[in-house]
Amino acid sequence: MSQTTTSAITDQHLSRFGTILQSFAQHELLMQEIMAVVSGADVTSIRLLTHGLNFTQRRDALFNLLRHRAVPIDQVDQIRNYLQILQTYHTLRNDIAHSVWVEGKPRNSVQPLWLTHGAMAAIKPVHDIDGNAKPFIEDEDDRATYTIDDLREIGENLSANWIGFRAYLLKVNLLASATS
Repeated sequence: MSQTTTSAITDQHLSRFGTILQSFAQHELLMQEIMAVVSGADVTSIRLLTHGLNFTQRRDALFNLLRHRAVPIDQVDQIRNYLQILQTYHTLRNDIAHSVWVEGKPRNSVQPLWLTHGAMAAIKPVHDIDGNAKPFIEDEDDRATYTIDDLREIGENLSANWIGFRAYLLKVNLLASATS
């Protein structure tokens, strides 16, 4: 027996989802360009080698290569800082790519369908570690519903991060497209 759902997402949601997914792709391209410069390979070869890797695997490959090639620690730290925002929104990115979205609570928000049906609906993060002595503050790993404004802000933050990341890579000569 299949469950039918009515989608609460609009063209605006789809546009915001697209911005977020494209921002991840742009960051991953920068990671591949860094790998090309550091390894001395061309970007196409790096793209072919990392094509089947997900974001986490690409990031791990990048940092393994940076350590192997003895890139200055301040540059590695700066690259890690620029990629941290992607780690923050990685769950959201996966939900956008792999989930159907439905209306959420509060009103005017959407959430992945897996949160509302079947056994998965009962799975909630444990937050009562201190007996509710402190108020719970939701972080990105716990967040599951998003308004249009939330998605717009996340997309803008990712886009701004990409601009800063690219500028930094140009400054330290780690951008393959600038060295060819």
